[in-house]
Amino acid sequence: MTHTCSHRRGAHWRLTPLLALWSAAGWAAAEAPPPPPPAPLLPPAIQQALQAAGIPAASVSMLVYPVEGGNTRLSLGADVVRSMASVMKLFTTGAALQTLGPAFTWRTQVALGGRLGPDGALEGPLLMRGEGDPSLVVERVNLMMLRWRAAGLRDIRGDWLLDRSAFAAPEHDPAAFDDQPLKPHNAGPDALLLSHQAVTLRLRPDVANPAWARVSMEPELSGVRLDAKVPLDDKAPCGDWREAMGLTLRPDAPPATGWTIALKGRYPRACGERDWPLHWPGTPRQDHTERMLDAAWRQAGGLLQGQVLASGPWPPETPVWFTWESPPLATVVRDINKFSNNVMARQLFLTLGRAPAPDARSPLGPATLDAARAVVTQYVVQSTLDASTGTSPCAGNALVMDNGSGLSRTEAASAACVGRWLQALWASPAMPDLLASLPLAGVDGTARRMGAATGRAHLKTGSLDGVASVAGVALGDSGRRYVVVGVINDPKANAARSALAALVDWTVHDR
Repeated sequence: MTHTCSHRRGAHWRLTPLLALWSAAGWAAAEAPPPPPPAPLLPPAIQQALQAAGIPAASVSMLVYPVEGGNTRLSLGADVVRSMASVMKLFTTGAALQTLGPAFTWRTQVALGGRLGPDGALEGPLLMRGEGDPSLVVERVNLMMLRWRAAGLRDIRGDWLLDRSAFAAPEHDPAAFDDQPLKPHNAGPDALLLSHQAVTLRLRPDVANPAWARVSMEPELSGVRLDAKVPLDDKAPCGDWREAMGLTLRPDAPPATGWTIALKGRYPRACGERDWPLHWPGTPRQDHTERMLDAAWRQAGGLLQGQVLASGPWPPETPVWFTWESPPLATVVRDINKFSNNVMARQLFLTLGRAPAPDARSPLGPATLDAARAVVTQYVVQSTLDASTGTSPCAGNALVMDNGSGLSRTEAASAACVGRWLQALWASPAMPDLLASLPLAGVDGTARRMGAATGRAHLKTGSLDGVASVAGVALGDSGRRYVVVGVINDPKANAARSALAALVDWTVHDR
């Protein structure tokens, strides 16, 4: 024992200078700032794509883990709240499938405000009430009119009164988001939304007049004239043909209430047939629905003595004469997600904001954006709670809903929230309908050009200025399915889409 202690004292004496150096180094380390955290480890293909685009890791969130739960394969910035662009539609469509059910339909109802005679004449107004059906495109409106004719209505000898009270949305400015009011995605919600508040100009080489283009408009809008004398350009490539068209939209001189859509440019023959969808701004008030109904009714052979006018709710106890039902929600959700339709997503989001009405005669009150935001947020948070901790990655500011479409500068979420929501939906009865609604990589929808993992990943994509995103479920080589989320918030985000494709590809090749 004595020898051992003597040995330790000797050792202590010999090491004292070294310990002193260590001590000094320790004090210096304590006073120096902590070293930066190590750079995140990313698969080489992802890292190379980000570096090629000049995107720092601080601008990126990525998350990959088994959809049934288990070890996380990749996590980078998963808790950072970022703009997700159209990936936010997953919250709207997923919550709708869960709460409304895949068989839910919107109803557009019609009532007669007077006696309908045997000659088809209605002695009074026609009343029309919408619930926000996003699918009332021109073909369905025309079919609805034909069914009215078949039911005996021919001549409306009063006004046509529109009840939009199902939505109590604030006045919409189509130029507010990107100062492009004629872009179709800038249409606002409407309880009586027809043809997405859009008109489509169709251009094609005219067989009858080989030197000219034939231009048509769909749907017809009452009081809107098309002035389009467009010669063909045999030499120009198709390119950005719209820039050469010289489009103008002008109101007729007062006191007229009509409008003129004019095209004055040259159309490249190389373009063949092309469509040009335009949002109808209808300034100083939104009148697309009124003009379209008037034109469609007259095209169906109907007569209208009065005008199509916005009004208030129907008088109490007014019986319904005709009901038009939308396709089921599962079909509508497919259109929203496959083609990232912002207008339809906003309609669905507001529908979720309809609360029970205080008036027992009406099952639902008017929808508001505040109510829709609260309903979706609360449902997502409750659905993503961890049973062991009672917490959700979507709680607090990790999920911020605005209009439910992602076409917003305030709507945002963390990758952890998106991933957990996808995991919750996978385990829910909504899973088959939601999965079928998502674009299939390399096959259809907005993911058709994503060559990585062709046919192996159902993905919702998103794109805004400074935002590129993807989220969905991918099938690995091992047979396991994974939640995959990737988002880039950076001025050069769109130049780094190859990094998101590399993420999906790496997820699939899990062996």
